[in-house]
Amino acid sequence: MAIQIPVVKGKTLSTEYWLGSLSFSAISKYVKLPENTDWDDVFGGKGGQEAQRKLAKTRVTNEIVPYLLNSDDAFFSSLALILVPSTGKPLKEGSDYKFIPIAADGKIGTLEIDESVDMFPADGQHRAAAIINAVKQDRGRMTSQEVPVVLLPYVDKEKLRQHFSDLNLNAKPVSQSMGYAFESRDPVVVLTKRIMKDVPLFEKRVNELSNSLAKKSPDVITMGTLVQAHHILLEALYGSKYKEKSDITDLRQVDPADERVGIVAEKLRDVWEVVIDNIPEWDLLMKGKVSARQLREGDPANGTAGYVFAFGLGWQAIATVAAALIKDERDDWSEGLAHCLRAVDWNKGGHWHGVAMVGDRVNNTGPGIKATAGYILSMGGLAAGDGGIVSAAPQDPN
Repeated sequence: MAIQIPVVKGKTLSTEYWLGSLSFSAISKYVKLPENTDWDDVFGGKGGQEAQRKLAKTRVTNEIVPYLLNSDDAFFSSLALILVPSTGKPLKEGSDYKFIPIAADGKIGTLEIDESVDMFPADGQHRAAAIINAVKQDRGRMTSQEVPVVLLPYVDKEKLRQHFSDLNLNAKPVSQSMGYAFESRDPVVVLTKRIMKDVPLFEKRVNELSNSLAKKSPDVITMGTLVQAHHILLEALYGSKYKEKSDITDLRQVDPADERVGIVAEKLRDVWEVVIDNIPEWDLLMKGKVSARQLREGDPANGTAGYVFAFGLGWQAIATVAAALIKDERDDWSEGLAHCLRAVDWNKGGHWHGVAMVGDRVNNTGPGIKATAGYILSMGGLAAGDGGIVSAAPQDPN
């Protein structure tokens, strides 16, 4: 039985395509993901040119599928699907598909695709995988949902590879920070927007456009870094399943100014107040006596090299230390955090080599963040043991 899809026929230079939509049920049935070995021959065989990059399954399972299942207003941009006959030969009108025009201009009509034709996701493979997974989890609600599609005819292996290259190399996704700036559904982002107003240091000093700060940036942190720090802190405050807690889930699409947001945000604000109060340079910045650039890059006129705490690595490492102390359920985690922050020599220099820095560069990586957090704890006479935070003599990382 042929698939029938209302479409609009189009052409860009020499490439013909059809615009339409497919039900999630049809995506589940006819789209073969890149990991399917059926595509090996199309791309030159295993060990040669395989289909494309492997799926990031954790991202699909933990991020995109929940987005579909838990959002009443979820929306995907169009998938680009190549129509590939099972014979491996070029898509042929008459046997593989038929276009039945219903408008005088011949552009609007119905596309009938033979069931033997497979669909290869040249763009949108993670969205397609999420749709397939979501249908398995909630068939009753998901099967009838639709997603926009661009359908392209299979010509040959080289053309298919070129389509994939064109669609992926030319795509320029927005930065994580910019994406967060427009986000209203994620409760952690909603909380972050509230913190950006409630914490004086952050007000009008959070970069919402890029994932990193330029050397001359007057901002002190990116929104992406602040959101990630809040994930770390919320896990400590509410447990590993914090995303499922009603205190958090109830904040979806709530105005950041809402009182409910303020109640949870206050717990995060308490952490940032301890951090800012115990790093005196932040107070100097708020009083206009030093710039954010000078804190990061140093001031040659004064012979200063800058400070590690002023980088994204510093913010996330400090959040990690605060989270560890909160999880340790001490009488007052804030005293321990204040002690650790004041015990550290934050000036960039040799004592940070192999911890937060590689040479003269701050090493903003996952291992670097973890090592920096461990260093901060050790300078405070603490260490992360299997059962939590334990007292330990300060350790020399060198």
